[in-house]
Amino acid sequence: MPVIKDPELRSVFKDLLAANWDELPNSVVHDVKAALSKSTDDTAGKEVVANVFRAAEAVEEFGGILVTLKMEIDDSIGLSGEDVKPLSDELKNALQTVYNRYNTYLDAFGPDETYLRKKVETELGTKMIHLKMRCSGLDSEWGKITVLGTSGLSGSYVEHRA
Repeated sequence: MPVIKDPELRSVFKDLLAANWDELPNSVVHDVKAALSKSTDDTAGKEVVANVFRAAEAVEEFGGILVTLKMEIDDSIGLSGEDVKPLSDELKNALQTVYNRYNTYLDAFGPDETYLRKKVETELGTKMIHLKMRCSGLDSEWGKITVLGTSGLSGSYVEHRA
Protein backbone atom coordinates (compact mmCIF):
# COMPACT_ATOMS: atom_id res chain seq x y z
CA MET A 1 0.00 0.00 0.00
CA PRO A 2 1.25 3.47 -0.74
CA VAL A 3 2.26 5.88 2.01
CA ILE A 4 -0.17 8.81 2.23
CA LYS A 5 0.80 11.42 4.81
CA ASP A 6 -2.18 13.78 4.56
CA PRO A 7 -4.96 12.42 6.86
CA GLU A 8 -7.81 13.61 4.63
CA LEU A 9 -6.24 12.02 1.54
CA ARG A 10 -5.60 8.80 3.49
CA SER A 11 -9.23 8.73 4.58
CA VAL A 12 -10.65 9.16 1.06
CA PHE A 13 -8.12 6.61 -0.24
CA LYS A 14 -9.45 4.05 2.22
CA ASP A 15 -13.05 4.99 1.39
CA LEU A 16 -12.36 4.49 -2.32
CA LEU A 17 -10.81 1.07 -1.81
CA ALA A 18 -13.65 0.02 0.49
CA ALA A 19 -16.42 1.21 -1.83
CA ASN A 20 -18.12 -0.96 -4.39
CA TRP A 21 -17.08 0.34 -7.80
CA ASP A 22 -20.22 -0.88 -9.58
CA GLU A 23 -21.70 2.51 -8.78
CA LEU A 24 -19.52 4.87 -6.79
CA PRO A 25 -21.42 6.40 -3.86
CA ASN A 26 -22.02 10.13 -4.32
CA SER A 27 -20.67 10.84 -0.84
CA VAL A 28 -17.34 9.16 -1.68
CA VAL A 29 -17.09 10.99 -5.01
CA HIS A 30 -17.79 14.30 -3.27
CA ASP A 31 -15.21 13.63 -0.55
CA VAL A 32 -12.55 12.59 -3.07
CA LYS A 33 -13.09 15.66 -5.24
CA ALA A 34 -12.95 17.91 -2.17
CA ALA A 35 -9.73 16.27 -0.93
CA LEU A 36 -8.11 16.51 -4.38
CA SER A 37 -9.03 20.17 -4.79
CA LYS A 38 -7.41 21.30 -1.54
CA SER A 39 -3.76 22.24 -1.38
CA THR A 40 -1.43 19.89 0.45
CA ASP A 41 2.26 19.18 0.81
CA ASP A 42 1.62 15.49 0.15
CA THR A 43 1.77 15.62 -3.66
CA ALA A 44 2.62 11.91 -3.91
CA GLY A 45 -0.43 11.02 -1.82
CA LYS A 46 -2.59 13.31 -3.91
CA GLU A 47 -1.38 11.57 -7.08
CA VAL A 48 -2.13 8.14 -5.59
CA VAL A 49 -5.68 9.17 -4.69
CA ALA A 50 -6.18 10.72 -8.13
CA ASN A 51 -5.01 7.47 -9.79
CA VAL A 52 -7.31 5.34 -7.64
CA PHE A 53 -10.22 7.67 -8.38
CA ARG A 54 -9.55 7.48 -12.14
CA ALA A 55 -9.41 3.70 -11.89
CA ALA A 56 -12.68 3.61 -9.95
CA GLU A 57 -14.43 5.73 -12.58
CA ALA A 58 -13.01 3.55 -15.38
CA VAL A 59 -14.12 0.36 -13.63
CA GLU A 60 -17.59 1.80 -13.07
CA GLU A 61 -17.92 2.56 -16.77
CA PHE A 62 -16.39 -0.72 -17.97
CA GLY A 63 -18.53 -2.69 -15.52
CA GLY A 64 -21.60 -1.08 -17.06
CA ILE A 65 -20.45 -2.25 -20.49
CA LEU A 66 -20.01 -5.80 -19.17
CA VAL A 67 -23.49 -5.81 -17.64
CA THR A 68 -24.98 -4.51 -20.90
CA LEU A 69 -23.19 -7.23 -22.86
CA LYS A 70 -24.45 -9.91 -20.47
CA MET A 71 -27.99 -8.60 -20.81
CA GLU A 72 -27.63 -8.69 -24.60
CA ILE A 73 -26.54 -12.33 -24.39
CA ASP A 74 -29.42 -13.10 -22.03
CA ASP A 75 -31.87 -11.49 -24.47
CA SER A 76 -30.40 -13.53 -27.30
CA ILE A 77 -30.54 -16.96 -25.64
CA GLY A 78 -33.18 -16.42 -22.99
CA LEU A 79 -32.54 -15.89 -19.30
CA SER A 80 -32.66 -19.61 -18.50
CA GLY A 81 -31.04 -20.64 -21.79
CA GLU A 82 -34.25 -21.90 -23.37
CA ASP A 83 -33.26 -20.54 -26.80
CA VAL A 84 -29.61 -21.60 -26.91
CA LYS A 85 -27.96 -21.03 -30.26
CA PRO A 86 -24.53 -20.03 -31.51
CA LEU A 87 -23.56 -16.46 -30.70
CA SER A 88 -23.74 -13.95 -33.48
CA ASP A 89 -20.46 -12.69 -34.91
CA GLU A 90 -21.22 -9.31 -33.37
CA LEU A 91 -21.43 -10.80 -29.86
CA LYS A 92 -18.33 -12.95 -30.42
CA ASN A 93 -16.37 -9.88 -31.49
CA ALA A 94 -17.71 -7.91 -28.52
CA LEU A 95 -16.63 -10.65 -26.11
CA GLN A 96 -13.14 -10.76 -27.62
CA THR A 97 -12.84 -6.98 -27.47
CA VAL A 98 -13.96 -6.91 -23.83
CA TYR A 99 -11.48 -9.64 -22.93
CA ASN A 100 -8.61 -7.83 -24.68
CA ARG A 101 -9.42 -4.51 -23.04
CA TYR A 102 -9.74 -6.12 -19.62
CA ASN A 103 -6.28 -7.68 -19.90
CA THR A 104 -4.74 -4.55 -21.39
CA TYR A 105 -6.10 -2.52 -18.48
CA LEU A 106 -4.77 -4.95 -15.88
CA ASP A 107 -1.36 -4.99 -17.57
CA ALA A 108 -1.21 -1.19 -17.39
CA PHE A 109 -0.72 -1.24 -13.62
CA GLY A 110 2.87 -0.99 -12.49
CA PRO A 111 4.56 -3.11 -9.82
CA ASP A 112 3.91 -0.42 -7.21
CA GLU A 113 0.17 -0.52 -7.96
CA THR A 114 -0.52 -4.15 -7.03
CA TYR A 115 -3.19 -3.08 -4.52
CA LEU A 116 -5.02 -1.24 -7.31
CA ARG A 117 -4.71 -4.12 -9.77
CA LYS A 118 -6.22 -6.49 -7.19
CA LYS A 119 -9.12 -4.12 -6.57
CA VAL A 120 -9.81 -3.88 -10.31
CA GLU A 121 -9.59 -7.68 -10.65
CA THR A 122 -12.03 -8.07 -7.79
CA GLU A 123 -14.50 -5.54 -9.20
CA LEU A 124 -14.41 -6.65 -12.85
CA GLY A 125 -13.42 -10.31 -12.53
CA THR A 126 -16.84 -11.38 -11.28
CA LYS A 127 -18.60 -9.72 -14.21
CA MET A 128 -16.15 -11.31 -16.64
CA ILE A 129 -16.84 -14.72 -15.09
CA HIS A 130 -20.59 -14.13 -15.46
CA LEU A 131 -20.03 -13.52 -19.17
CA LYS A 132 -17.90 -16.65 -19.40
CA MET A 133 -20.58 -18.74 -17.69
CA ARG A 134 -23.21 -17.68 -20.24
CA CYS A 135 -21.15 -18.77 -23.26
CA SER A 136 -19.54 -21.97 -24.39
CA GLY A 137 -16.75 -22.32 -26.90
CA LEU A 138 -14.74 -19.37 -25.62
CA ASP A 139 -10.98 -19.50 -26.02
CA SER A 140 -8.99 -21.12 -23.23
CA GLU A 141 -7.54 -17.70 -22.38
CA TRP A 142 -10.82 -16.91 -20.60
CA GLY A 143 -9.74 -19.46 -17.99
CA LYS A 144 -7.09 -17.00 -16.79
CA ILE A 145 -9.72 -14.64 -15.38
CA THR A 146 -9.81 -14.92 -11.62
CA VAL A 147 -13.04 -14.91 -9.68
CA LEU A 148 -11.73 -13.40 -6.48
CA GLY A 149 -8.81 -11.38 -7.74
CA THR A 150 -6.40 -13.61 -5.85
CA SER A 151 -4.10 -14.60 -8.68
CA GLY A 152 -0.51 -14.24 -7.64
CA LEU A 153 -1.25 -14.06 -3.92
CA SER A 154 0.85 -16.67 -2.22
CA GLY A 155 -1.05 -18.75 0.29
CA SER A 156 -4.47 -17.43 -0.68
CA TYR A 157 -7.63 -19.19 0.41
CA VAL A 158 -8.30 -20.32 -3.16
CA GLU A 159 -4.85 -21.93 -3.48
CA HIS A 160 -5.36 -23.83 -0.23
CA ARG A 161 -8.74 -25.11 -1.40
CA ALA A 162 -7.47 -26.26 -4.81
